[in-house]
Amino acid sequence: MEDRQIRERPARAEAAGRGVAVRLAGITKRFGDFVAVDDLNLDIYEGEFFSLLGPSGCGKTTTLRMIAGFEEPSQGEISVAGEQVQGVPPYRRPVNTVFQSYAIFPHLNVFDNVAFGLRRAKTPKDEVASRVADACEMVQLAGFEKRKPGMLSGGQQQRVALARALVNRPKVLLLDEPLGALDLKLRKEMQLELKSLQEEVGITFVYVTHDQEEALTMSDRIAVMNEGKVQQLAGPTTLYETPANRFVAGFIGQTNVFSGTVEAADGERTTLRTREGLRVEAVARDQASPKEGEEVHAAVRPEKVRFGGSGDNVSAAEVKQVVYLGASTQYIVELEGGGKLVLYQQNAFDATGPLEGDGVSVSWDAQNCLVLGG
Repeated sequence: MEDRQIRERPARAEAAGRGVAVRLAGITKRFGDFVAVDDLNLDIYEGEFFSLLGPSGCGKTTTLRMIAGFEEPSQGEISVAGEQVQGVPPYRRPVNTVFQSYAIFPHLNVFDNVAFGLRRAKTPKDEVASRVADACEMVQLAGFEKRKPGMLSGGQQQRVALARALVNRPKVLLLDEPLGALDLKLRKEMQLELKSLQEEVGITFVYVTHDQEEALTMSDRIAVMNEGKVQQLAGPTTLYETPANRFVAGFIGQTNVFSGTVEAADGERTTLRTREGLRVEAVARDQASPKEGEEVHAAVRPEKVRFGGSGDNVSAAEVKQVVYLGASTQYIVELEGGGKLVLYQQNAFDATGPLEGDGVSVSWDAQNCLVLGG
């Protein structure tokens, strides 16, 4: 099999030998009989953009709130910048939090909103002016200092919240779905701005989101959570290309999953027979090879399936649905013998694809079809 190595974006924090900004050791959080976070162990590095990603109710926001001090763990220890923070109130922790709702004061102008924390800390007036000016410039709000929040767009209001958090120079900035209230175009723009800002200021960002594209775009590392546990902790490329289990494969992007019985296993190479009778060639990468007769799942991403061609996996199919997406077209086909498959085709200037009802053949390579753990 071709030696195919995953090329991951460099983990800057680890590569630079930086210390641990946040450590969660054996953290469990219970609300009555419900376990929201279950024996969580995480090290988040200094200068890292770290995301907690998962569906609603997975425990990601509860984890963030425990770091911030708004919730206390039922058991376990939390350290920020090397100091344990259990029992320390939020305002005494070296962290600041940015919320989805902005939480800025509507009766104060931009300058006074940003300066609020500094004034409460009795910071000298000259220093307040200097630090507020720096923070506003950092988030592209220079010249907006006298405006009230009602005169600002949603993106500008979110920048005010960021400036107010950054002006206090926290060791760690916690962000709880801060872009969720913005429209799609502005959200995508703010994703790039946030990543650039984090790299500029060098502060550790801990970011909570349910949006996998958002996490993939910005993060150095991502912890994918479900039912209070981390399902996989890795960089964006690794999570997408080599998901640890069926949950991660399904949550990070779209994927086609085959379920069946192993007919043969030779090193990484695995052959399974699906319940519909389809023979699928796959690879078991980064895990022990399955045994003959074992029930397994294998997954292939839609963009790695093609019309026609030859390869390890080829099947006749009928096109059931065609969805134009702009840059690409999504096709849903029904495979010979049963079972559906999703594939994407890039929209070239002069390219035409099959229509609904057309008979086609589809193919994909074994190296792109991954046997899933768990």
